[in-house]
Amino acid sequence: MRRVPSAEEKGEAKRLIRPAGGKAAKQRYKFIFQSQTPDRKVARRPAPRLKAKAQRESVIVQPARTPSNGLSCLTAALVHSIGQDVDIKFQLVWNFGHYLAAIPRRLGRSAALDAATSALVSAHAGFCTGNLASNPTVWSKYSRALTVLRHDLNDVAKARSSESLCAVMVLSIVQCLVDPNSGQLAGHTEGAAQIMRSRGFVTPSDDFEKLLIYTLRGPVVFVALLGDRIRFSTREWKILNDQGPKAQVGPDEKWFGCIAAVPDLIQRSQAVLKLHKPPSLHFLGSEFETRSLLDDCRLVITTLRKRLQKYDPSSTPAGLRTHLHAHYLRTLGLALGTGIVLNCVLSGLEGTSDGIHEESSAWSGEIVQLSQSAKKYRPLGAMAIVLCLRFAWMGAADADAKATVEALLYDYELTCIGSTSGGPCADLMKDFRRFTLQ
Repeated sequence: MRRVPSAEEKGEAKRLIRPAGGKAAKQRYKFIFQSQTPDRKVARRPAPRLKAKAQRESVIVQPARTPSNGLSCLTAALVHSIGQDVDIKFQLVWNFGHYLAAIPRRLGRSAALDAATSALVSAHAGFCTGNLASNPTVWSKYSRALTVLRHDLNDVAKARSSESLCAVMVLSIVQCLVDPNSGQLAGHTEGAAQIMRSRGFVTPSDDFEKLLIYTLRGPVVFVALLGDRIRFSTREWKILNDQGPKAQVGPDEKWFGCIAAVPDLIQRSQAVLKLHKPPSLHFLGSEFETRSLLDDCRLVITTLRKRLQKYDPSSTPAGLRTHLHAHYLRTLGLALGTGIVLNCVLSGLEGTSDGIHEESSAWSGEIVQLSQSAKKYRPLGAMAIVLCLRFAWMGAADADAKATVEALLYDYELTCIGSTSGGPCADLMKDFRRFTLQ
């Protein structure tokens, strides 16, 4: 069983970032105390292994000099944590975003970003060795980072800076590594979304800010997809989703365009549902939009499936083989999950259809197969499969199929997240009812 850290180890208590109510919500946030989470089963992880070449170099090559101050030490520690030679199972940049590679040269500009980075380095080290629960330093640094961030967010200029936005995103990674089931992970994403709204969805001021917002789109969309904590207007959703590449849009970006449209689609449909019951003429617009998204998603799924089938390790550069294969698996899984979600929305708009259930069932089975292939990339390299399996459960045709998905989901949560809250049925059914507009 996972040992729950004491109150002293967590810096008196866990803290959760949430937007403050009223007018102040546009400029600052408040932190509320969160009760400790219950004991959960924990899987111990082996330490990450570097490539043979990197291991040899680490023995032979010595630094020119020892870092002379705390900032230099922090920079060196972060560079080590995000190194490309780290196994994909534990690699931060590939799994959480390339903006992390730009942080070292921005350290020293923002106390909030420095504190968040220090917490990330400690959390990642503990995650790799499997001793997060017994390491009070991680919780102490995380608590301090939250305090520093709260102070910076009280300053309007600092609150709107790219460094503050980056600090919130870094803390969301720390929470993902430390205890993603606590509910605080969504709180950090919500806070980042509120910072974006307070800035007015302006054009990014530089490449770093552009990369931040581009990366943030994913967490924001999925938190909004699974709950009502993030609510944007149709215009704001469009501005956010248009932050992607404008030219040579590939299947990955096309897939994201499909899933990114769903939160707003659900919110608008729910608003209509309060006044009218389906089937109704008032749902025709939403139904047409959902069918169009489904058609696009089917084409993307076909493209991504062919890409995975054509993958040939022998013709792929050695340094990219693992990354490409893991990427192909997770993007296809997410696209299949998107198709299942869209089918759920369509069934809620127009009633149950045998064709919809048959298609979703086939996609659910395909996700199960992908999850078996992705196991070798756990924990971080296959963390996205956890979400895919949640969608697969909704598309499973019968009790036996759902039981198979549940068993896989339990195994993935224990291995990728390091803990599990037990039977996921209640949460999964809640998500299903949300997507089917019940």
